[in-house]
Amino acid sequence: MATNSSDNIVHLNEVIVAMVPFPEYSHLNQLFIVARFIASHNIPVHLLSLGEQSQNFKLRVQGCLEFSNIHFNDLVLPSETEDTEYAGDDLPPIVSLLKKLNDPIYKTCLELSINAKRLIIIHDNPMTTAMGDVLSFPNVESYIFHSIPAFTRYSLFRQCIDSVDDDHEEILPQLQDELPTTESCFGQYMALFVRIEREWKLNAGEIMNSCREVEGKYLDLLAHESIDKKPLWAVGPLHMLLLESHNSSNTTRHECLEYLDMQDVNSVIFVSFGTNTKLSQEQVNEIALGLEQSNHRFIWVLRQADKKTDMKKVEEKDGKIELPKEFEERVKGRGMVVRNWVPQLEILGHPSTGGFLSHCGWNSCLESISMGVPIADWPNSADQPYNAVFVTSVLKVGISVCSWDRREELATATAVEKAVKTLMATTEGEEMRQRAMELSNKIKNSVSRGGLARKEMESFISCITR
Repeated sequence: MATNSSDNIVHLNEVIVAMVPFPEYSHLNQLFIVARFIASHNIPVHLLSLGEQSQNFKLRVQGCLEFSNIHFNDLVLPSETEDTEYAGDDLPPIVSLLKKLNDPIYKTCLELSINAKRLIIIHDNPMTTAMGDVLSFPNVESYIFHSIPAFTRYSLFRQCIDSVDDDHEEILPQLQDELPTTESCFGQYMALFVRIEREWKLNAGEIMNSCREVEGKYLDLLAHESIDKKPLWAVGPLHMLLLESHNSSNTTRHECLEYLDMQDVNSVIFVSFGTNTKLSQEQVNEIALGLEQSNHRFIWVLRQADKKTDMKKVEEKDGKIELPKEFEERVKGRGMVVRNWVPQLEILGHPSTGGFLSHCGWNSCLESISMGVPIADWPNSADQPYNAVFVTSVLKVGISVCSWDRREELATATAVEKAVKTLMATTEGEEMRQRAMELSNKIKNSVSRGGLARKEMESFISCITR
């Protein structure tokens, strides 16, 4: 006889969200912000990342783990003895890594799908090829997350796909000669990845860390080029959506902020090249000399690049980066060198910060622009050279330290000095600062209650919980 015993009833969550970032800090950080926003709506969120990476990440953001329904699920790569399937592959490291992640992602998502009526997967665009098997689950719905600007995505489409409409020359005036080649930034396989992305049909929509006030034209162009016309939500800048909770989570004031408290308005240039940029000792010496010769106040974040996980086949030697002899003594009181993590967003938002010497990662660009701070751009790889063109030639809120065509050369102290002085002490720099402040005001209106970016994020939440 059948029974109605409640002991046999398994409780299923209406919705569980699984996030699959590309295995680098900046990608995990962006999806973590999305996770916090979703979790604030009482939806359980699981971040799938490599174990060592997630542990290091949690140490950096421990003050922001305010939601108990955010979970980190560690992905374990196959051991060397198990990794025979890929031993003979002559593949670039990134492709091999994505293949190795297929199985751990599949197993983790399978476990999550059993406990949910609907499993929402939000995955980084580069992870698309690792998601195919997971998307066969009957209760799975997936969304692609893009961590680069719409301008850069559209530029890549134009360069890599013959069928992209060319009737928009007025949108990209005089930029064709400024854009880098795809291969110089990403390697020879990027064109293939771009074509796969455009033709991918298994997603239900796309999310971008961008906003229409900054990139409206390029977001419209991407929508025009979409093959299946699925929804695209521009929900950025992500860091602005949770800015209040971010600030309130800090219990102690960082030494950089205390230093800025003692400086004049717009008098300090912030120097930071992100978590992945590797500088040679010779280049560090030139930067140091350029900052010293500029006679401007500065905060310089000088730390080792994060180690790549299975991304490079060459060994990378660790070693402390040395500054020129007696450099810190000579600039004492005027400059500050920091070798650990710093609260970048708060530094950029401080009234004393007047410029940002940056690698032009999109996170950093958005943070700087949203705080009204112009940029001296020095791109290193990937989307950064495209972002630099957008910052300097489209938005006109930045200048170039050295051109991408000369990236293999040593950037001289003179080039660094000139960029700092232009940004901090010229009419040209002040005009950039004013344009950046105008964009900042538009962005702040967009992410405020009733603003366009916040409405788009709420629309996405409504979609996945419908």
